[in-house]
Amino acid sequence: MISITSPETLGQVLRRYRKDFGLTQSEVGQKFNIPQKTVSNIEAGRPGVQLATLFKLLSALNLEISLRQREALDNEEALW
Repeated sequence: MISITSPETLGQVLRRYRKDFGLTQSEVGQKFNIPQKTVSNIEAGRPGVQLATLFKLLSALNLEISLRQREALDNEEALW
């Protein structure tokens, strides 16, 4: 399981899955009418994406989010 603790990490993981599936940003976006630029912004970890759009992208990649409590961290800066 991959720990995602920031928008940047989420974007990197989504990009990796998209590329592993052999899809372009445009192809993923077309599945749920998401502009390519929006897919790019999500993958870059840029703020401002609507949750509904994020879930559309997850659906296009056949992914889901599971939450679990974090382990105790030594460094408070790691908290987003």
